[in-house]
Amino acid sequence: MKAKTAVRSSGVQTQSHLSVDSQVYTAGTTAIGVFACAIGLWAVACLIGGIMSSGGPFALVGNWFSAVFGI
Repeated sequence: MKAKTAVRSSGVQTQSHLSVDSQVYTAGTTAIGVFACAIGLWAVACLIGGIMSSGGPFALVGNWFSAVFGI
């Protein structure tokens, strides 16, 4: 005789609960990353604007030296 056994799935669900401090650290890190990207994009935009207004990258360097050293 073969014995048959019935297999029942219990339908157990697992949930992961992040602690509040972990969520705060994640939100803080995300905010710092977004602001750092915004500052970097602003710096690139200013550099491109300076290159365009001075007439090219070499003119920008020359104008920077004359502004810093008073030449």
